Amino acid sequence: MLVACLGYQQLFRVADHTASEQQQNQRRFLTPAPRGVIKDREHRVLAGNRVRTDAAINLSDLRATTPELRFAAAQRQLDRVNALIGRHGQVNATHLERAFARDRLTPFILVNDLNEQEAARLAAGLAATDPVRLLHSSERWYPHGATAAHVLGRVRREISSGSVAGVSGLEQRHDATLKGRPGVTRLQVDAWGFPLDPPLARTEPEPGVDLVLSLDLDLQLAAERAMTATLPRPRGAAVVLAVATGEILALASEPGFDLNEVSPALPPATKQRIDAAGGWFNRATQGLYPPGSTFKIFTALAGLRGGTLRPDTVHSCPGFIDVGGHRFPCHNDAGHGKLALREALAHSCNVFAYQTGLAAGPDALAAEARRFHFDAPTGIDLPAETRRMLVPDPAWKQQDGRGSWTDGDTANLSIGQGFLRCSPLQMACAIASLARRETLTVPTLLRQPGRNPTGNRPREPLGLADGDYTALIGGLRAVIETGIGRDAQVPGVTMAGKTGTAQVKRPEGIFNVAWFVAFAPVDHPEIAIAVALEGDAPGVEFAGAEHAAPIVREIVGTYFDKRTGGTR
Repeated sequence: MLVACLGYQQLFRVADHTASEQQQNQRRFLTPAPRGVIKDREHRVLAGNRVRTDAAINLSDLRATTPELRFAAAQRQLDRVNALIGRHGQVNATHLERAFARDRLTPFILVNDLNEQEAARLAAGLAATDPVRLLHSSERWYPHGATAAHVLGRVRREISSGSVAGVSGLEQRHDATLKGRPGVTRLQVDAWGFPLDPPLARTEPEPGVDLVLSLDLDLQLAAERAMTATLPRPRGAAVVLAVATGEILALASEPGFDLNEVSPALPPATKQRIDAAGGWFNRATQGLYPPGSTFKIFTALAGLRGGTLRPDTVHSCPGFIDVGGHRFPCHNDAGHGKLALREALAHSCNVFAYQTGLAAGPDALAAEARRFHFDAPTGIDLPAETRRMLVPDPAWKQQDGRGSWTDGDTANLSIGQGFLRCSPLQMACAIASLARRETLTVPTLLRQPGRNPTGNRPREPLGLADGDYTALIGGLRAVIETGIGRDAQVPGVTMAGKTGTAQVKRPEGIFNVAWFVAFAPVDHPEIAIAVALEGDAPGVEFAGAEHAAPIVREIVGTYFDKRTGGTR
C-alpha cells in the first residue's frame, strides 16, 4: 500500500504538487501602467503623468531578528541618503514593520518624491551595488491644478496593485480605458518570502488609452476667472455648449479643489478644508435652483404654442398684480406700463409673465418645461448627475401632500419661482435646443466632431410658427441690446439672452441666485451658455443682470476672440 500510494503521488499528482510548489515559492509582482492622458479639444494636457522618483531599499537587505535591529538598519541607510540630499527624514517604524509583515517583495520607500537635484545627487553618490536605489514610477499630474476639477475628477492609489483608480469625474467614468494593463513580474522567493534573482518571467505594462475631451481650456479658464472676479469666494456654475453638436466647451463649478492636492492621496486636513467649503459638490450637474426669470422664455413658449399669447399681445404693468387675494410684485415698483412680448422680455416684466402664465394654465407651463426635459437628467457622461430636479403641476402637489394648486402657484411658476428646480446644465441644454429650434440636447464631454446634438436619440422640433419664433428671439436679443442684460454685450457679436434672479430659502435666511442664459450669434448660433451664481449673504440684492451678465460677456468674448483671432 505504501509503494502504491507513493507511486500515485509521484506519477499521477505531479501537476498538483508542482502547482503547490509554485504557490509556495513563486510570487507575482505588478508594475502599474502609465495612465492615459486627458486632453482638451486642442490636445492640450488637462490630466497627464509625471515621473516620480523615490529612494528605496529592498526589505531583504533589512533582514534582522528583531524589529529594533531592522529599524536601526533602515535608519542607517536613510541617514546616508539624508547626508547626500540635505534632508532630515526619520524612518517610520510602524510602516516598516507593516511592510515587513505584509509584502516583502515591494521595496521600502525611504524618501518620497525626490526633486531633480536630489535625484541627481543620489544617482552620483550611490554605487551600482548600493542597497539604496532610485525607483522611477509614473504619477498622475494635473498641470492646471484646480481647473475643471469636477469634470476631470481625482484618483487614488490601490493598495493591492499600486496602480491608481479614478474615484470621481471622468477619471472614474473612463477608468477602464485610462488605466491600461499592469506589467507582471514572476519571482521566485525563498523560505522567508524574499525575492531571488533573476525574475522567472516578465511582461511589460501597457499604457492606458488617451482621452480627448470637448472642453476648450481657454473657455474653461475664462469661465472660472470670471466667476472668481464676481465674488471673492463664488458659489455657482457656468456651462458652455456647442449648439450644433451638444459638446461641452466649458463646465465650471465653484468652489473647487486642486487636483494635485487630492490625488493620489487625500490628506485629512485637505479633506476637512474642502468639506467645509462645499468644494466636492459639482453645482453644474448636481446643484438645483429655481430658474427665476430665465423661465419666462418657456412661459412665453407655452402661451405662444397654446394660442393664449401672440407677439402683439399687450399687457399693462402697474408694478404688481393681485392673484387670489395676494399681491405679486414686479421688480419695477413703478411698473412698466403697456408692453408686448418683445418689451416684456427685454425688461423682464414679472406682471406680463404672471398674466401669460395664468392664461396658459399650470398644466401647459409644466408640459412646456417637460418638453425641454427639465424633469429628467441630461445624460451627461459624468457620474453622479442629480435626479432630484422637479417640474411641479397640480397633480404633483396633491400627491405630495401639499394641498390643492392655487393661482398663486401658477404665478410663481410663470416667473421660475415656487417649487420648480433645475440644474445649470439642464438650462444650458434647453437654451442650446432653443437656438436650434428644438427641445432636446444630450450633452457630451468627449470630442465628437459632427455629432448629433441629441446623441443616439431622435431630434425633437420646437413646433413653433416662424413668426412666433422670430418674435421670441427678437425679445431675447433686445434683452442684451437695449434691455436689462446690457452688461453681457460683446462688441461685434449678436446675442440672445435672458436674465434671472431667484430666491432660495435657507436656515440663515433668503439668498438670491443670479442667472443668465444666452446663445450667439443670433442668426447662426454656435455657443449656448448658462450661468447660475449664488449670493453670498442673506437678504442682499444679487441679480443676474448685474452679477451673472459679466461672466457671460467674458466667456462669449473669449470664444469669438479665438474664432476671429482677436479682430472681431
